[in-house]
Amino acid sequence: MSDIVFDASEQVTVLCNNLNVQGHDFVLDSAERRRANGPRLRRALVHDQADGLTLNFGGDYPGGVTINGLLNVTGDLQCKIAHSDAILVTGQHPPTETVMLADVIKSLRGEIAQLRARVTTLEGGG
Repeated sequence: MSDIVFDASEQVTVLCNNLNVQGHDFVLDSAERRRANGPRLRRALVHDQADGLTLNFGGDYPGGVTINGLLNVTGDLQCKIAHSDAILVTGQHPPTETVMLADVIKSLRGEIAQLRARVTTLEGGG
């Protein structure tokens, strides 16, 4: 059973077990909350060309994406880091690096273990 409920508070509620949308862009927009001279499009969710799900497609929301509360990620987390401190030729974008967060954490844990061992040795405990 499904139902669409329109109430007096300008809220629409869809009552169903599965909402099937046949399209590729979910646009969420509020004119009152837009920045002046911001992007025209507001694609919140996009079924992208790589058959992936993209949030804030094309950077349509200049304020970015904020997640409040606990974030559970299953699988690895890939991050693109812009090296804005690099010396640039005029007109070029800063170089980016793609890293797997799990690899970075593993490497940092190894470095911490080595530093602890050195401190122990320097303090005369080893």
